[in-house]
Amino acid sequence: MEILSLSVSFIMAVVALFHFYWAFGGTYGLMSAGPSIEGKDDFIPPKWLIFIVACLLTGLAILAHQLIWTWAPLVDYLDYLGYLVAIVFVVRAIGDFKYVGFFKKIYNSPFAHLDTRYFSPLILFLGIAYGAMSWC
Repeated sequence: MEILSLSVSFIMAVVALFHFYWAFGGTYGLMSAGPSIEGKDDFIPPKWLIFIVACLLTGLAILAHQLIWTWAPLVDYLDYLGYLVAIVFVVRAIGDFKYVGFFKKIYNSPFAHLDTRYFSPLILFLGIAYGAMSWC
């Protein structure tokens, strides 16, 4: 379980770093980081929202570590938080049945290709991992 926790923490930290990079003006990979709406420009959220997501992802990296090596005052709450994160990730992996997830209908964008091959399987793995770490 320790290796799983360290792996998930590392993955979440790397994803958080990408979001911090985008929040502070970086553009590499940004155009394929979100779904494209048919006939419209790619949706790119405002930088302040990307920054908030980066902070949340950093918190999830810390949570993955804390689920195994718990700080005493947080013992009663961490498992529930871990289960909540697991549910959110699994629901995201399943998708909205249009733009994201395994059951999306729109496959003709750079994001859709990356989502099918990398993002959704990784998110499903993270959901299962958070559930397993919360269970132990």
